[in-house]
Amino acid sequence: MVLEFLRRKRRLSDVAAKPALPSLRKLARILVIDDDQNSFPFKPLQSEGYNIEWWGQVDNIGRLEAGEFDIIILDIVGVASQWSSQDGLGVLEHLKNRSPAQIIVAFSGHTFDLSKTRFWKLADETLPKPVDALKCMQVIDSILETTFTAKHYWDGISELLRANGVPQRRIDSLEDNLARAIDDGAKVDYASRFRGLLKTTEHTITLVSLGEKIGKLVGIM
Repeated sequence: MVLEFLRRKRRLSDVAAKPALPSLRKLARILVIDDDQNSFPFKPLQSEGYNIEWWGQVDNIGRLEAGEFDIIILDIVGVASQWSSQDGLGVLEHLKNRSPAQIIVAFSGHTFDLSKTRFWKLADETLPKPVDALKCMQVIDSILETTFTAKHYWDGISELLRANGVPQRRIDSLEDNLARAIDDGAKVDYASRFRGLLKTTEHTITLVSLGEKIGKLVGIM
């Protein structure tokens, strides 16, 4: 029985304990991108322990591509016209193409505009304007408890690896090794672990970013 346990492939769900909600609120880096800073209740949420930053426009797409923020709350109009002819939708599509695991909340007053249907479908969650602190907390807490998880980010890693031709056996072995390292309390170097798996630097950066999110959630970097 012991030998069977030792041979069994380990999964992140076996070892990655879920932090409590107050810890998740502090842990998750949240970015609101909206040209109207008054449309979002920053101070009430910050007083509740949320780690929130605001941008009026998409000034640095590189920081978004690198996965610097765990949750992006994105307006559809007036935030990226200088970067994309589709404004916020262009940013959303670009980030989701780069990393489907990036958590993005569609934040707009155009909820019933059928021309914006793709914006709502691509986003992980929606937050209509106007919005109060209670509604924001409900939506964000739901994401923190159900989506901001080690499994979500490992699923993103697995999807990217499969899309680039990495065999499922290799992916399962990577998860097994990572889960065992976490269980042993070892320090994980995600850059070394994922080096050479993919051909492009862009995809490798995404892999490392997703791995570091797992490390943040389990307390190992």
